[in-house]
Order: sequence, then structure tokens, then C-alpha cells
Amino acid sequence: MLKRMFIGVCLMALAWVISAEESGLEEFIVISKAPKKARIAIPSFRLEFQSEEGFGLGEELSGLLGKDLTRSGFFELVPRPSYLKPAPAQGEDEDWQAWSMLNTQAVARGELVELGPDQYQLTLKLFDTATRKMAVGKSYKGSRTSLRRMVHRFADETIEWLTGRRGGFESRLAFVSSKSGRKEIFVSDSDGFSPAQLSNTRKLNLSPAWLSGSSLYFVGYDRANPDLYLLDIFSKEKKLVSSQPGLNISPAVGPAGKKLAAALESPGENLDLYILNPDGSRPLRVTSHPAADLEPAWSPDGHYLAFVSDRSGAPQIYMIDLYQGAESAGNKPVRLTTQGSYNTSPAWSPDGRYLAYTRRVGNQFDLYLIDFQGASGRTEIQLTSTPYNEEDPSWSPDGRMLVYSSNKNGNYDIFEISIFSKEPMQITDWPSDETQPSWSPSLYEKGG
Repeated sequence: MLKRMFIGVCLMALAWVISAEESGLEEFIVISKAPKKARIAIPSFRLEFQSEEGFGLGEELSGLLGKDLTRSGFFELVPRPSYLKPAPAQGEDEDWQAWSMLNTQAVARGELVELGPDQYQLTLKLFDTATRKMAVGKSYKGSRTSLRRMVHRFADETIEWLTGRRGGFESRLAFVSSKSGRKEIFVSDSDGFSPAQLSNTRKLNLSPAWLSGSSLYFVGYDRANPDLYLLDIFSKEKKLVSSQPGLNISPAVGPAGKKLAAALESPGENLDLYILNPDGSRPLRVTSHPAADLEPAWSPDGHYLAFVSDRSGAPQIYMIDLYQGAESAGNKPVRLTTQGSYNTSPAWSPDGRYLAYTRRVGNQFDLYLIDFQGASGRTEIQLTSTPYNEEDPSWSPDGRMLVYSSNKNGNYDIFEISIFSKEPMQITDWPSDETQPSWSPSLYEKGG
């Protein structure tokens, strides 16, 4: 009975309700000290337009850059009212002394030029006030619809200047929404802008999982059975990937998109984990246990597969060594979660250091991390602590942020949080429920 409830509730993406109480007191390691935020000034971008099409764009795009950098948890905006003098005219130098008086570490300048009908050039420059030199300079060309992506790309490069590692805002989000009256798959930019409905079956659609920046897997009930599909987000063409009788759920894409893990229920068998080719062919069984095994999550090197199982009597997170083959007497899954009676939704960070997951604490759910490189070995970290349900974590491409669903406002919305600053930011604000977010790989192509 427990197993069937476990599977059913996962499919409906509902909150778990169990009678077992959390046992014992818990101590959690505080994540490595958040880096001191760099203060950055971002004046409104300069405009050169022959038409009135650019009205308000300078303010909109500079505001977007500021929002991205604030979201990262690495930057603090210098308030514009505190700027000591207006922007320098073209060709003039910055007033470095004025910026120094405001304790400003960086200044970002932008200029948007209209080249022709729906053709623009956006030039963005980042100045380091310590060296008084330009640290990053980029010029992009494209249509108006591409301007926001240009800003996201520059934000990622600004983060790289500060931290040595590129940011992850030039990317997309997929999620499940009940906006249309049924659970359908939606996609948006990483900040929730430009949402678009991908599925329109008026059936149940769940568990989006990115294969690339342009295609994703999901679970659909088109044929009155939970099957796995692969969907092109531009053409909206979908292909059936796994449709064996019974459950075909929990898609998880392996490193470089070369393999797909999923939970399948063969006739007369239990729900176990399988590894398939991207097209669904040649399924190989990984786990074999009377309990339900689902929600696989790959380590970035493909060595391990984390998953959820109720083999201990309640949902817990386990890990199996794929290099040792399928589950056997000599290759038993290792239980990772030792605290709490209810742990689900594992998600491995792109660098392999952290495993994010959801834990039931009292009557609500919070986000936690397992740090595999803690000072005293493997440690657990509590990331959120609120009276609301915060679930379904998914990592940003740079591994420094998580997107998740929360019912903070009554209905479920998508939020994101930096694992360093632990400052949540709301992404969607619809009256419907938005759940099961999935953050895409970076859309950036080197040299592009």
C-alpha cells in the first residue's frame, strides 16, 4: 500500500502526507561563507534611435542587467539617486573619484543603436574602478527580441569577471503549469520572461527534463498511460520514447545527453530504474527491489545515479555505482539521507559537489543540500526554512543557484535561490500552480 501511494503521489506532484514524525534533533552545517557582494553601478543605457521604437529600452535593459546581477547573489546595486553626476558624454572618462566615494567596485555602461528596421547593436562595457580600466567589453547585433538574451549573456560574463566562472542566466526554464486548466508543459527565459505553452493535450503532462537547450523529455498521458515523450520546444513536435504498459516516469538526462535514466514498471515487475538510449531504445535495468525506485539524478561524470526509494519503509535518497553495473549482492545502493523520515527530488549540481533534495520538516517541505566535499566529509545543509512547501529543486547551468516551486503565496509559483546568499526571488506570479521547474543547459556557444 505504501509503495502504491508513493508512486501515485509522485505522479500527481502533490504534497506528501505521512504520519511518521521526524526523529531526533538535527544539526546542519552552514554553507561556506557567502562571498562579499561587489557594489556595481548601472546607469541607464544610452540610446541612438532614428524612430520612437526605443522609448524606454535604455531603462528596461539596464534594469534587466541589474536584476540578473542581483539574482546571482554576488552583486549589490549602487542606488541611482546616489550617483554624484550624470553619465559622461561619449568619449569622456569616468569620474573615478566620484565612484570611489560611493564604494563602487564596478560600473556597467551600455549603448543601444538602431541600425535599421528591427536591427540593433548593443554595446556593453564593464569598468573595474580599482584599475580604472575596462574589464569586459562586448558588442552584439540582432533583432529586438534578442536584446534580453544579449543582456543575460553580458551578465554571465560579468559574473565570470568577478568569480572566474561564467554565470548561468543565458538559459531557459521548463515547468508544469495549470494555467490552462490542465497540467501542461511551459517554457520561459531563465527569469520567467516570455513564457510559452509547449503541450496542449488537455491531459496530464509532468516532469520536464532538458536534453538540450532546444528539446526536453516529459511524461504525458495522451494514451491514458504515463509515457515518456521527447519534445522540440520550437516546432513543438514530440516523439514517443517509452510506452511500455505501466509507468514510464521520472526522465533524467545523463552527461552530454548520451543516455536517459527513467523509472519503468514492467508487467509483473516493480517500479525500477532503467538506462536507455536517448531515443528510448535498449533499456537496461539498473535497480531490482520489491520497493519503488524512481526520481533518478545523474552525477555529472556519469559514475553514480542518485534516486528515491521507499525500500526502508519511507521515501529516502540512495545512490548506486553505475561503474559496478546493475544492483546486485556486490553492488548495493548506498543510502545518502540519514536524517528525516521523508526525502525526495534529488538533483546533482553540475560540478558534482552538491546534491539538492526536498525534505519533509514537520508539516511542510524545505530544500536541503548534501555537500560531498564538506570539511568533515559528507555533510547536510539546510537551504530553506519557512512555513511553506518548497520543492522540486533544479540547478542553474553554473551550479550556484536553484530553481524550485513554493506555495508561499497560496498557489505554487517558481522561485530561485542562490546557494551562497540564500536570498529567494520569485520567477512566476500567476494565479495558477507552477511546479516541477527544470533549468536548461547554458545556451551560450563559445565564439557565438
